[in-house]
Amino acid sequence: MSILSLDSLAQLKLPSVISDNMVLQREINAPIWGWAKPNTKVTVKFENQIKSTTADAEGCWKIFLDPLRVNDKPQKMTVESGSSIIILKNILVGEVWLCSGQSNMEFSMNRIENPKKHMAAANDSKIRFIAVNKFNFKPYECDDCIADWQECSPKSIPERTAVGYYFAKKLREKLGVPVGLIESYFGATIVEAWTPAHILQKWPELRDTLTILSKYKNNKRFNLLKKREEKEWINKLKKFDKGFAENWMEENTSTKNWGKISLPAAWSSIKNLKNFKGDVWFRKNFSIPASWENKVLIIELAGIEEFNITWLSGKEIGIRQMPEMSWYHCRYTVKSSDFKPGKNSITICVYNKHLNGGLVGPKNIMRIFPDGEIDKAIPLSGEWLYKKGYAGTDLPEPSISLSIGRNTISTLYNSMIAPVIPFGIRGVLWYQGESNQLQPEQYREMFPDMIKSWREEWNQGNFPFYYVQIAPWKYNNGINAALLREAQFLTLKTTNTGMVVTLDIGDLNDIHPKNKKDVGERLALWAFAKDYGFNDIVFSGPLYKKMKIAGDKIILYFDYADGLKTRDGKALTDFEIAGSDGKFFPATAEISGNSIILFSDNVKKPTAARYGWSDTAEPNLCNKAGLPASSFRTNIK
Repeated sequence: MSILSLDSLAQLKLPSVISDNMVLQREINAPIWGWAKPNTKVTVKFENQIKSTTADAEGCWKIFLDPLRVNDKPQKMTVESGSSIIILKNILVGEVWLCSGQSNMEFSMNRIENPKKHMAAANDSKIRFIAVNKFNFKPYECDDCIADWQECSPKSIPERTAVGYYFAKKLREKLGVPVGLIESYFGATIVEAWTPAHILQKWPELRDTLTILSKYKNNKRFNLLKKREEKEWINKLKKFDKGFAENWMEENTSTKNWGKISLPAAWSSIKNLKNFKGDVWFRKNFSIPASWENKVLIIELAGIEEFNITWLSGKEIGIRQMPEMSWYHCRYTVKSSDFKPGKNSITICVYNKHLNGGLVGPKNIMRIFPDGEIDKAIPLSGEWLYKKGYAGTDLPEPSISLSIGRNTISTLYNSMIAPVIPFGIRGVLWYQGESNQLQPEQYREMFPDMIKSWREEWNQGNFPFYYVQIAPWKYNNGINAALLREAQFLTLKTTNTGMVVTLDIGDLNDIHPKNKKDVGERLALWAFAKDYGFNDIVFSGPLYKKMKIAGDKIILYFDYADGLKTRDGKALTDFEIAGSDGKFFPATAEISGNSIILFSDNVKKPTAARYGWSDTAEPNLCNKAGLPASSFRTNIK
């Protein structure tokens, strides 16, 4: 991106999603928007179009391009306002999809089976990715995010979504058009975090939290209150912890009586800290190279259970709570004005009253490096100094402004979805639900509501929303996962949705199955059939439609049931049948054309049936295309 300006006050700016290397959605009125000096004219030039508008009183502006044809030849776009000109380069026109959800969508190419082989072949400059920054937690809707478009190559692909890549690869093979993927996902997250606040008001149990969050109306208000609440909280901590009272975070603090420890390590693995509740201070000295001066630094500190305050040479650089799921490391950004090259120290106060405590996770994510230059990283793992602070569980709880994280309600919508709205997209690919398997009833209503809210905010109609049903795994050896799959199945009633079943490609020992190729390609089948006019494609496995009782038997009927069979050539498995007492027994199941006949010697007068009804079920029914049937029950409550 080139920015030319003779007037530093012109304030012409574009959101990160509109930048070099982007892919614009074809055949729609693609929006281009940004900020400029209030009440000034803004002109956008692209291909043969020239569009102008005037920034409003707050400096916001937006134009819509006329529908564009596919173009795989790099183009330039210019945006002008007053004396400022922004020139964007290497722009393509094709198909754009948003990839969102939790860790199975986040599952990257460097984690699949035989990653080197597949990453070496991922060399297609007509596939583009933009990954939205995951650690910008905010209680209000953000205007922008930190992200940039990249071409697909063996160098750029390792951290990219495997599901998204295989989806895009399939589109490239069959359509031959450029494909852009907006990656906005975060592992171990609940649907509530991805849903706008006004939608969540209908759930009484969330209203108190929503009321608290509503006081942080914008960036200015949030920062003002956060600063005030942090000061109040630390003043309370000083009464408990001598580390705060004696300023252990300062550079000149004596560490004469501090012990030595090797990090990362959980407190439970350290004799002197095992079963300790309270807070512990950690400190490490290191040197920042002179060549890093005037650069933005990234500090990564593994996962920290459960709350931490971190200082760089006595200057606070971050506060973060990492409840329950600590494998997501703390990642702090340090401005060039907040450090000096040469001798420095990192001090971390970790307090834990509920979990195991400590810095946990791979040691390779304890490091410091200039932003964008991870190859120059300096390791921070190894020997540290440590000292106990307060011992006990009476530590004051921090306010939401200090503890806001990935599962604070609406946070990920605010920070990872709102900033890319209303960028032109064809539709959404979604893989999430594992973190909501304990609330399947709520998910039934909340997931469709989230879909509808995204469509309303984008204002691009009922765009396709294709999602992945969660795979079998040893959750609690119960049926919550089956109930969550049922909620996903019922979401198919929502307009223009589609569901990929993964009962045949899960891994009972890993909640993150490595086979993401089939997942991406099955998502592509929905797109080919529903969005790209391929009428001869089978895009779904059998989906339960209705049942009929015939004496001591139940006959099941399905949609997408042409050529019913078993994927392994063996007898049908995981069918059950029950009578009026509701007690289910394994059933003998037989294929009869496009239906299934069930019966059991234990049930003479059947009233209900179910299939694949457990967390770990790996049943074998599929259609002639080899696509698996979804689990279901006929007696949906």
